[in-house]
Amino acid sequence: MVKQAPREALDQSVAITRDVAEAAQREMWDKAQRRLPAVQMGMVAGTLGALATAASYRLSVLLLEKRLRPELAAAVAAAAYGGGAGAAAMAAVRRWRGHPVPLPTETARKVAEILADAAGGE
Repeated sequence: MVKQAPREALDQSVAITRDVAEAAQREMWDKAQRRLPAVQMGMVAGTLGALATAASYRLSVLLLEKRLRPELAAAVAAAAYGGGAGAAAMAAVRRWRGHPVPLPTETARKVAEILADAAGGE
């Protein structure tokens, strides 16, 4: 009977550890999934910024050169595209900040409470 007690304790510890690890993985996955729209918005902002710049920069400069000197036309076009990219990036940042960090903080808190209760009961 004495040899069985350590084996049972070990089996119970392994089961608890497995449960905690699985809970931490689930929590991290859930938090990461909540951030996915913000990551996607950031990717869209970057892609659209690059495509818009590549596709229409020259056209904008040509149109602006009808009224402005070439170097001033280029500066105005760059400022306009930079402002649009900045606005899209700010939208992505706002979405990103609204979600919790993708770490298992809730699981860690629960484990700490269980350990504190166990230590207090001894």
